[in-house]
Amino acid sequence: MYSTKLKDERYSVECIVLLRKVRVIQFVVDTGARFTCCNYKVFDKNIREEDFAGCEIKTISGFIEGSVVKFYRCSLKQFTIGNIDMHVQDIWITFDKRVKETVLGMDILKQITFIADSRNQMIYFGIDQEDYRSIFEELTA
Repeated sequence: MYSTKLKDERYSVECIVLLRKVRVIQFVVDTGARFTCCNYKVFDKNIREEDFAGCEIKTISGFIEGSVVKFYRCSLKQFTIGNIDMHVQDIWITFDKRVKETVLGMDILKQITFIADSRNQMIYFGIDQEDYRSIFEELTA
């Protein structure tokens, strides 16, 4: 189980990602986002757009006042939310400098259990039935 507290009206989670190098990155939990997205610079400033030639491309709006932004599918060797290992995951990266947010979307969130508790302004994440039970035990204690 992993948990995080509401700060500045956002839930932010620390994630470990592995593309070329291991990085610890803060992602904003966004249940309204269909996809996990970010700017390429959070991984490696030396990555080039040409490195993603042949990768699936998706245009997503909503990041910059409704403007359409081009994203590339990026296969990570590891994605970990707090202490929950999600193993290999695909996320979407952009080379558009206007994108500043690093968003954890429903493509990854739907694979785990997460519960927000308005009383203590916490969100809890779990991977299996045991985590799910421990979350509820903590909430009802």
